[in-house]
Amino acid sequence: MTSSVIFVSRLQRSVEYYRDVFSCEVAIHDGDAALLLAPGGFQIYLIGRGARTPHPSAGIGLQFLIWTVRTAAELEEVEAAIEECGGRTDSYVSGGVTFVASRDPDGIRVLVAHPSPETLPRSVVGARLYN
Repeated sequence: MTSSVIFVSRLQRSVEYYRDVFSCEVAIHDGDAALLLAPGGFQIYLIGRGARTPHPSAGIGLQFLIWTVRTAAELEEVEAAIEECGGRTDSYVSGGVTFVASRDPDGIRVLVAHPSPETLPRSVVGARLYN
């Protein structure tokens, strides 16, 4: 099973975003922390740190959270859910894979891809991952 830990500025806002966009189930919500379970078993630990905590971008550490979906229709559904949450999206194709790029409420870059690496093994590392 794979997990991530994400420090966020406003816990409830992030819980709602990941729940609504990626169909996560809230397994634990305790004080300044929450554990969300995504379909397929991926776990997201959200830790509230407050609005004044800096988030460096392009430094060492997590740069993207990347999801894959099974169908093109699911990709469209996720894109619509991001936009319904007030997010902006940018779609592009690289190496035969369609990506929807966005940011979560704290500005963490999120990519959603179709098809998955199991269906279409990756042949390139997309140039946008370097930015």
